[in-house]
Amino acid sequence: MKSRNVFWGVILVLTGVLFFLKNFDIIYFSWRDIFHLWPLVLVLIGISILPVKTTVKLILTVIAILFTLLILYFSPGYWRSYSWIGWQDKQEYHDEHWSSQSFEEPFNDETEVATLAFDAVAGSFEIAGYTSELFEFEKEGNIGPYESMIEISNNEVKVKIVLEEHQIFSGNIRNKARFSLNANPLWELDLDIGAARVEMDLSQYRVRKIKIDGGAAYIDIKLGDRCDNTIVKVNTGASAVKILIPENVACEIDTDTFLSSTSLRGFNKVGKNTYVSENFADCEKNISIELDSAISSFKVVRY
Repeated sequence: MKSRNVFWGVILVLTGVLFFLKNFDIIYFSWRDIFHLWPLVLVLIGISILPVKTTVKLILTVIAILFTLLILYFSPGYWRSYSWIGWQDKQEYHDEHWSSQSFEEPFNDETEVATLAFDAVAGSFEIAGYTSELFEFEKEGNIGPYESMIEISNNEVKVKIVLEEHQIFSGNIRNKARFSLNANPLWELDLDIGAARVEMDLSQYRVRKIKIDGGAAYIDIKLGDRCDNTIVKVNTGASAVKILIPENVACEIDTDTFLSSTSLRGFNKVGKNTYVSENFADCEKNISIELDSAISSFKVVRY
């Protein structure tokens, strides 16, 4: 039997045992805890390619996993202070901290540029739909509440939405939030996400810039052609990133990835890490995408 088969077999067994214990409420952790373990993948890959005996690799693997679990256990806000509890106690905690929230900001016809900065943390987030207000925000879950800070200067509005201070996250995190934006201003989006699922249908908005900093995330973005030049910057850890762009818009992609898979059908490679669409030299409208990621899946689709 090949040594690498034994090595990865042990990894699968240990992972299966971990989830088995969670499903029967013997131990308790959240999906956010798992997402934050993505650097462990690098450690395990490094161990697997070391020129040492299989027994040594297995010992190093067990030590790495135990060390990671100890860090999680003693880190506030990741594991619950009662890791060995029953379903009833967890449900009571969940119900006690569950809340809904919504707010909006009126739209001023003189507003030409709007910036939305959002500290998402973890959960499921969506930006889609039209509103006559500048924006509408609603959320439900056991994270929050959020607070909104508005700064108005001439014809520009800056919106920053963050969690209120002194919040500790623990247990099964459930957080779902949705934005609807006004389609008239020129938008800039700045999202700081952790372990999150982000879906944005921006096809009806005039989007000048998108900046996303994330950890282990699923990111799905649909862009439109209402802006002549759009810049997209994505910096993530172990993530899946999918971006849809119109066929009538030119696109340039610069990637800086490690152990990642890319799908760029319809693009031509013009540099070491640079790709351009076939209509890049002929189209007036352009989308520029910069991806900095590790252990990720990256896909750009023309529609």
